[in-house]
Amino acid sequence: KLGLCVAEILGREHLKCCGRDANLDGAESTMPPPPVLFGKHQHKLDFVSDSGVQTMLVSDCYQDEQQTQLSQTHIHKYDVVIDATGNPNGLTLAMNLCRPMGTLVLKSTCAAGVKGFHSAPIVIDELTVVGSRCGPIDKALELLSIDVNGEDGIPPLNMEKYITETFPLSKAQEAVDCAVLKSTMKVQLVMTKE
Repeated sequence: KLGLCVAEILGREHLKCCGRDANLDGAESTMPPPPVLFGKHQHKLDFVSDSGVQTMLVSDCYQDEQQTQLSQTHIHKYDVVIDATGNPNGLTLAMNLCRPMGTLVLKSTCAAGVKGFHSAPIVIDELTVVGSRCGPIDKALELLSIDVNGEDGIPPLNMEKYITETFPLSKAQEAVDCAVLKSTMKVQLVMTKE
């Protein structure tokens, strides 16, 4: 879910810089391409459809059904790759998507003590690795303060769409039961007097 929020902010920054139609038609341009968000589930990718990012299923990165061989279209293609998966397989994919001498931004803390993790691609491809717990908070707060499309056509950052269900504190157990469901994005607990 962190990856969706990162994509929302990066996509809006791209829209602000380049406009909505930049590079979406595949034509050559001097503008930077839009950020690409890879994900496993189309219904989750759909959350960011209006944010200025291009979305793609992780399965489309591979040339085989077993997802062992990256396609030539994606291997070492991206200058900057942000891993926010919380999953060692996501980190491995991110390293392989990043071009040699590119930048790998880690939002995940999953790599410590993970069996089968190999740092060789970081060294061989001379990747710059940047740890990042929090992103541009000032940009996020600015986007959160927009309640309608701004004069530049940038859509507001609507975080409410990620809330699957809201519960009062007195129903905390129901909230926890809801939170563990695969279909749940976020659960909100309201701590006011009932």
